[in-house]
Amino acid sequence: MRQISFNRRSNRILYNITISLEARIFPEWLAFMKENHIPKVFETGCFSGYKICRIIDESTKNYSVSLQYFAVNEEKFRLYSKEFAPSLQMEYSARFGSNAPAFTTVLHALEEGEIASEIEPSKN
Repeated sequence: MRQISFNRRSNRILYNITISLEARIFPEWLAFMKENHIPKVFETGCFSGYKICRIIDESTKNYSVSLQYFAVNEEKFRLYSKEFAPSLQMEYSARFGSNAPAFTTVLHALEEGEIASEIEPSKN
């Protein structure tokens, strides 16, 4: 049986943004996010990581994407929401408007875990 590594991080906040976009604008959207938007989000000092995931839905040719930011803690997330998010959201809306509508969900991580990597014996 594999060992599971548990990380208890009671202050970790997951800020999830779900975006719906047409497949034709996905490359432009992704480039903008990676080259412009995400770096600006990290410049705030409020987040420690991110993931971009495509939501699997074979019933549509459009893309649904989940952009997940990991806040340093709840205090930093509140700071981001109040001081930085409004201007970044306005910039995003000006660029994509109704072509890439988004909605947000904020989650508090109670516990995280992953399968611990197995160490192979040395072949020396």
